[in-house]
Amino acid sequence: MKILVLIAASMFGFGLAVQESYQVPQPKETLVLVETADVPEEPVLDVMLDTVEITAEAPVALAQ
Repeated sequence: MKILVLIAASMFGFGLAVQESYQVPQPKETLVLVETADVPEEPVLDVMLDTVEITAEAPVALAQ
């Protein structure tokens, strides 16, 4: 009988543990933005990627 009470109490406690206690408020209406311009999208930022290699020895073409 004690084991049944312990199982019931643990299941009840687990039910309380997984119960959602807080909800994020959902917006009442959904905003839809429609772009009607005929101009193609322009990039916001231009990024140039460059690799710098640091070596302890000079290449053969520069060593002479």
